[in-house]
Amino acid sequence: MSSALRIAVSEEKGNVPVTILHLTGDLDGKTYQELEAKAAEIIGAGASNLLFDLGGVGFMGSAGMRALHAISNKMKTAGPNGSAGKMTLLNPTDAVARVLKTLGFDQHFSIHTNLEEALKSF
Repeated sequence: MSSALRIAVSEEKGNVPVTILHLTGDLDGKTYQELEAKAAEIIGAGASNLLFDLGGVGFMGSAGMRALHAISNKMKTAGPNGSAGKMTLLNPTDAVARVLKTLGFDQHFSIHTNLEEALKSF
């Protein structure tokens, strides 16, 4: 049974402004569109540096992976004047980290377990 996805948004200032999406619940076929819509809204508002805090995600299915990949593609032109933005993942739970590794997404995304280090990566 799917757990509702909750998305809280905050901003941090490191070397550059970073928008953090704090996810809680399951990221699956029933919830992935919520994440894509929220990310599109944030990117449309001008955010070019996104950090996805996955510490509250208990389950991520293939649709969740597809959503992260789609958002990553949008980030390729999210920077100033159509330049590339940056997307990073933070604190994936063990279950989510296994899925990321199994599918090779750990090679595609920068993944951090410490907020300070994640912010410095931007």
